[in-house]
Amino acid sequence: MTKRSFANKVALVTGGGGQFGRVMCQALAQRGCKLIVGDCDLTAARNTAAKTAGLALGLDVTDPAMWTNAASSARDLFGPLDYVFHCAEQCTEGSDAESMARLWATQVSSLEIANRNCGPDLGSTGGMHVIFVSGAAWQPDPARPLWSAAEAAKRQWHKAHQLGSRLGESALIAYDVPPRASRKTADDEIAAATLWALSRGEKQAFVPGGFGVTSFCRKSAL
Repeated sequence: MTKRSFANKVALVTGGGGQFGRVMCQALAQRGCKLIVGDCDLTAARNTAAKTAGLALGLDVTDPAMWTNAASSARDLFGPLDYVFHCAEQCTEGSDAESMARLWATQVSSLEIANRNCGPDLGSTGGMHVIFVSGAAWQPDPARPLWSAAEAAKRQWHKAHQLGSRLGESALIAYDVPPRASRKTADDEIAAATLWALSRGEKQAFVPGGFGVTSFCRKSAL
C-alpha cells in the first residue's frame, strides 16, 4: 500500500487553540503540513500558530462568513485545502436553550457550513474533511445527553456524506471505543492514529480507550 505524505499539504484545523487542536497542529507540523490555525479565541490560535509556523485566524465554526474567509486565506497563502480537521470542541452542556443550541451548532451544524465553503477545494485536491467522535456515539453519557446526541449525529453525518454526491470526502475518527470510564485516549494518541489512518487512505478509524502505545505515537505516519 502506498503511504500518503502530509508534506506540503494544506490543512485547516478548527479549534486549533484548544488542547486537542493544538496537539493535532503540532503533529501535522512535524510532518511538513502547511497550517491554518482557526479558533474563536484568536490569542489561543496565535499561540499555536507561533509553535507550528502556521497562520492564525479567528474562526467561529458556526459563522459561514468566517469559513469563507478561512478557505480564501488558505488558498491565497498556500493553495487549495487538502484537509479540514474539525477539532472545535463544545463539550460542556448547559441547561438553558442558548447553551444547548450553541453545542449543537458547534458540533453538528458547522459540519455542513464547512462542507459548503471548503468542499470545492477538497474536491479539487482529493482532500478530506476529518471529524472526531467519542464513544458517546455508541454508548450515550446519561450525564450529557445532548452532547452524546451530537456525537451520534456527527457519526451519521459522516455516513450520509460518504453516500452522497458532494464535493470532497469525509473521514471519521472514533476514540474511546468502546467507552470505559477509567481508560481515556490521550490527545497525542488520537492525533497519531488519525494521521496513520489517513496516510493509508482510510476513511474511518477506531482508537480504543487507553491506547497506551508510546512508540506508535512517535513513529506513525512519518
